Amino acid sequence: MVDCYLTTYYNHKSFFANRKTVSDDIIENPQNYHIYEGLSTLTNISRYDLPDPDVYRDFFRLNPVYEFKRLSDTCTYFRGCPINKLDMAIAYDLPDLIGQYKRQEEQLVVEAP
Repeated sequence: MVDCYLTTYYNHKSFFANRKTVSDDIIENPQNYHIYEGLSTLTNISRYDLPDPDVYRDFFRLNPVYEFKRLSDTCTYFRGCPINKLDMAIAYDLPDLIGQYKRQEEQLVVEAP
């Protein structure tokens, strides 16, 4: 969700615009930039599953939008993207580890008596 705010910020900032003014407008009026609507069309997330815009408003008042890097900026040619690695770990590695743990647990239960 933070990346959606960042993408919107970078799409609407200009060379001569004040970055604080642009970020404040996005934070105060996310509905004008269709941040929540855009996110719900891209993924299987309901708008009602997301935190209230007030939560993000408070967060970005403490941590300005323009001080964050977009997720795409963390990607490198040789190392890839950390978010893709995280997605792969959640989708494949974590279920494999849980499966191994359950098998070991079942073996211990069978061997214990």
